[in-house]
Amino acid sequence: MKNNNQLKTFISAVRDKKIIGFAATYLVIGIGMVEFIDIIVPRLNLPSKTIDFILAGLFFGFPISLTVRWRMTEVENLNRVSAIWPTTSLIALIVFCGWFGTRAIMASNNNNNSLKNELPLVILMDSSHPARVYDEETRLANATNADVLSDVLMDLPIQRQRETISPSWHRDEDILRFNPDLVLIHWSGFRQEDGRGPRTRLKLFVSYFVETQTKFIIYSRQDDPDLRKKVNDLFRDLDTKYPGLLDRIFVFGLTTYGPKSWLSPLVRNPMKLKVKEILEIP
Repeated sequence: MKNNNQLKTFISAVRDKKIIGFAATYLVIGIGMVEFIDIIVPRLNLPSKTIDFILAGLFFGFPISLTVRWRMTEVENLNRVSAIWPTTSLIALIVFCGWFGTRAIMASNNNNNSLKNELPLVILMDSSHPARVYDEETRLANATNADVLSDVLMDLPIQRQRETISPSWHRDEDILRFNPDLVLIHWSGFRQEDGRGPRTRLKLFVSYFVETQTKFIIYSRQDDPDLRKKVNDLFRDLDTKYPGLLDRIFVFGLTTYGPKSWLSPLVRNPMKLKVKEILEIP
């Protein structure tokens, strides 16, 4: 009977302190923040684990916020509340939120490893600048060459991940951690908006993968022999230092196969076949 009275007193204190309403407000604002971060992360080229850490912080902060609310809100007859009920509730909440917070932090690594074990990972990288987009239809849709290529490879048994690049892009180490099997990247994807500037940024990106097994397809609106020569010239010193690197870098010059358009089957089909050949997909 005494325990029942103590529980009722605790529940009454929770109601008087408006703990339930505070918790609901915290969760609504927190979930809204996670949704907002989920939208802006790819646009700002932030690390993909940003969302996981925000979500983990939401869980870890929940019992702390409720504890502060409980201690900072004064109500009458609080001294009648037995310490056992708020203490037990807080411990249960810490265990519950701690488990979910830890799972949120571990989610990306577990998902990446799981996907890696199932299917080859192909990362498609290109600029969103209109001068880099090959087709007017794609530009009007505010899409990139990578979006079109993702559709081209849609029916292959692979994992596809698109990455928007620019001269200020800086996610080299994030992409390296994904350990992709293949990267499709635009020869001019890192160049300035007016097309000027050396392609040392492309060379820097590839240099992150010299000790991996990742393969590359570099594409451009020119023919294969010319593009092959430019790629060899750009990476020759890296290949000297890391023999075999150039054997993992393939080229795809659109004019070798057809028009300078990803919308043409004359170009799309050979690219799809090249990806299948490199990844040894039947």
